[in-house]
Amino acid sequence: MTTSHADFHIVLTKDAVAKIRNSDLNGGVLVMKSIPSEELFVVISVETSRDVRVPVDIPTEYSKLRWGDITHPAQWMRPSRPDLHVRHRAMIRRPGTGISFEGFHELVPGVSDPGNGLGLMVTHDPGLSVEAREFGASEFAGWLVQRTGVEPISLVIEPEVVGIGQLASLWPIEQLKAHSVILVGCGSIGGAAAEALAGYGIGRIELIDPDRFLWHNMVRHVLGAESVGRRKVDALKDHLKERWPNLHVETRRLDVVADAHLVRPLVDGVDLVLCAADGIAPRRVVSHLSRRAGKPSVLACVLDDGAIGEVIRLRPTPRFGCLLCHRQHLSDQGTLDPEADQELAYGTGQVHKPMTAVPPDLHYIGTLMAKIAIATLLESLHGDHTQRLPGEYALLGLRPARLYQAPFDLQKAGEIRWLSIPAPRPTCFTCGSA
Repeated sequence: MTTSHADFHIVLTKDAVAKIRNSDLNGGVLVMKSIPSEELFVVISVETSRDVRVPVDIPTEYSKLRWGDITHPAQWMRPSRPDLHVRHRAMIRRPGTGISFEGFHELVPGVSDPGNGLGLMVTHDPGLSVEAREFGASEFAGWLVQRTGVEPISLVIEPEVVGIGQLASLWPIEQLKAHSVILVGCGSIGGAAAEALAGYGIGRIELIDPDRFLWHNMVRHVLGAESVGRRKVDALKDHLKERWPNLHVETRRLDVVADAHLVRPLVDGVDLVLCAADGIAPRRVVSHLSRRAGKPSVLACVLDDGAIGEVIRLRPTPRFGCLLCHRQHLSDQGTLDPEADQELAYGTGQVHKPMTAVPPDLHYIGTLMAKIAIATLLESLHGDHTQRLPGEYALLGLRPARLYQAPFDLQKAGEIRWLSIPAPRPTCFTCGSA
């Protein structure tokens, strides 16, 4: 045997698999694209009838598989020996093992002599036994053919179901697919929350944000330089659709405070509202609108220049009050207003302080925000008690100091403190009028 080429991989898209399966031939020609430095070969053409080679469809989202003009001829065959793919599985578990060219020719008589070069082959065994599959053998197997010996190589086969649907037996995909949420604020926390919501399998997201994505946003956002100058909602929509094509995304270039009258009817049409917008006013508006609509909401931010993360779940029940009820409860306990430092002094020309937390901490808060939202939907609407949360109010130590008053007196980075939310105040306009 020559030096091992165990890192070589052959990519078969669903279309390539279908063309080989449906061919009446027992073997034919393949054409592959390759980049030697990647040690990767992608099937781009299959001989399906004698001397008829049909191009393989490569989905546009697999842009990395669309290389230049470097092609490599190869073969596909249906072996006559039923144990060939079992042997392939056994050998690939032991790197460096292989078969002599003469021995492989006896197993696959149609294999071409590669001369002094390298040959590639894909074998297809449609009648693979149950025992062989239980052993780990696959319907398709890859081979690197040389005169000095034949080695098994790995195939990367596109599955029938790609994306979040692959987890259908492990996670309530169909339940979450039927639900929709509004996300107010598409900045650093909101962008991370949107990605997490898509990853959990939410069916529809409405993005609300009036701002553009600018250079200073890039250091902490899920978006990159390609989005600079665009509206955040539009750029984030394209970003999400590229990764999660089945996700339904709608965009609204609205300011939740100035355009509250336009946001109010949108809240009626979703199951939950998330707010990751900067500043105090947007959270207060979301708290009010969601409570009046009878919808749960989740609010997330960082406090004290990113030292502490805060995620609040507000549920419109007699047990729990709104954001203002919660803040008044903290004040009655003698705790300083945690939002007080988020507003800039008068005359700065801006509404709120610039974000100073580091990017992973902001993404951490956004991801937890999404988890809390999803857990709320699953528990409250589907009775999934595995998604019960420890409380309604989460404080997270990001880089905490020891100078804060309770309940903000976190001691360690990574610490999470769960607390409850007080009952509605009798004089609260939001809760009392709902």
